[in-house]
Amino acid sequence: MPALKLFAAGCLLLTACFPVTRPVVKIALVAPFEGRYREVGYEINYSVRLAVREANQNGGVAGYSIGLLAFDDSGDPDMAMAQARKVASDPQVIAVLGHWLDSTTLAAVPEYDAAGIPLIATTTSPDLPISAFRLWLTQSAYNNTLPSALHCPLPCDSLEDLDWLISHLQLPISPLQIVGPPLWSQPQFTRLAGPAAEDVYFLAPAPLPADSADPTFTDHYRAISFGVEPRSYAVLAYDATRLVFDALARDVKTNGAPTRAGVAAALAQADYAGLSGKISFDSNHDWAEAQGWVYQWKHGEVAKP
Repeated sequence: MPALKLFAAGCLLLTACFPVTRPVVKIALVAPFEGRYREVGYEINYSVRLAVREANQNGGVAGYSIGLLAFDDSGDPDMAMAQARKVASDPQVIAVLGHWLDSTTLAAVPEYDAAGIPLIATTTSPDLPISAFRLWLTQSAYNNTLPSALHCPLPCDSLEDLDWLISHLQLPISPLQIVGPPLWSQPQFTRLAGPAAEDVYFLAPAPLPADSADPTFTDHYRAISFGVEPRSYAVLAYDATRLVFDALARDVKTNGAPTRAGVAAALAQADYAGLSGKISFDSNHDWAEAQGWVYQWKHGEVAKP
C-alpha cells in the first residue's frame, strides 16, 4: 500500500490542502497503521479522510477548518498510551476516534479522560469512563445477537490466537453456528483461519456499504483509497467523524467557540442519522441504537446469512 509511510511520522493535517483563512480545530484518529492489524487502520483511515475532505471543501464546520491528526499505535497497548499522550498535549484537538481494538482502546482511554477529550470509543468493554462515547456493540448486544449460537468469548480481539475457533469446530453440534467479533470481518481472518473460516458468522457494529443508508459511499471512498476496499469499519469510521462534526457545529452554535467540554456535552445530546442508522447515546454513553449486523464467510467472501 503506497501510503503506508505517511503514518509513520504520526501526523497529517488535511487543512494544508485548502487555501483558507478559517480558524482550525483538530480531530485525532489513532489506529493500527502498522503490524498485524494494519488492514483495520487503512480501512478506517480513508473514511475519516473522506469526511474531513468533504467538510473542508464545503466551507468547514461552523466556520472552522478541520485538521486531522493520524497516529499509529500498531495495535500495541503501550504505544497506544504514548500516542494518546501526544494527542492530549495538543490543545486544538477537540475529539478522538480510536483505537479500534479493545486492548489499545482501554490502554489509551485514561489519558483522554484526564485531558477531558471526548473519545469515540470502539470497544465492547464495560470499563469506560463517562468521558468516552461507545460507538460499538456492548457486551450484552454482542451476546444477545444470535443468542443460540456459540459466541467467541469477549474480548476476542486477537487474530494471532484462533484456538477457540478451531477447538469449537470439533464439537458434536449440528447445525453449529459460531459467531465472532467485528475483527473477524477482516480479510486476513480467512487467511489465518483457513478452512475453519467457512460458514463462520461475525457481528459488525455497522453495515457493509451496500447495506448502509447510502450505497454510493463506496464510490466516494474508492476515489481516494488507492485500492483499499470499504467494509463495515469504513462505514462506522465515516459516521464517527461526521458525528463529531455535528457535535462541533452544535457546540459552536451554543457557546460561540468549540471546546472539548462543549463537544462532549453536544455528543451526549446527539441525534444523528448516519450511514449506520440513528446514533444517540444513553446515560452511560453507550450507543442507544447499536445492533449487531450479522454476516457470514462463504467461500472466502462476506455474505448475508
